[in-house]
Amino acid sequence: TAENEYRRPERETTSHVIYGVAGTESCYMNQAITYNNTDWTSEEVAHIRVMLQYLTDRLYDEVRGPGLVYGISISQSVTEGRITLGFKRTSRLIEAFKAARDTINRHSEDPESWDATLLDSARGSSIYEWSEKEETVEDLLGQTVRAYMRRTDSKYNRNFVKALAETSTERIKKLGSELLPVFMDSSQTQTVIVCNPSVVN
Repeated sequence: TAENEYRRPERETTSHVIYGVAGTESCYMNQAITYNNTDWTSEEVAHIRVMLQYLTDRLYDEVRGPGLVYGISISQSVTEGRITLGFKRTSRLIEAFKAARDTINRHSEDPESWDATLLDSARGSSIYEWSEKEETVEDLLGQTVRAYMRRTDSKYNRNFVKALAETSTERIKKLGSELLPVFMDSSQTQTVIVCNPSVVN
């Protein structure tokens, strides 16, 4: 059975949830949009990986840099069918969320906001990340199992590294203009926030 077949066929009724947990003074948040592609070999997957690596770096500079959050990232899961924006350990969640939305919105609306040099850096980071997945024999065995679960061949990882290197800047910008605006629409996002009960109240 392919991994993506374990997805739930429909969205949850509740789209936005906040939950109080005693013992933590920080807030954590994940916000996701649907990414309904089950084809790991699609050229779109490599472009989105580079796009999200670039945006993670920008979010780190523009949200983590000023001290609004301890950790922040935006990532893609073909298995889960989601693109997820994640905040880790923040006492200034509202400010961090607004800053992250500004960054995402700017890149969705203005193609000129994408920096070619920084995109090249994001490609390099993505290539390194995927290359090191086959560093040891144990890693190779693990990737073989993943290939089986994804219904791809055993050379998928190597082919994907090549696909990352061949990603097009213009294609990345186009995907950004198509996918990123969905984060601005609360009817199309799913949000989970965990923080201290005193904050919830």
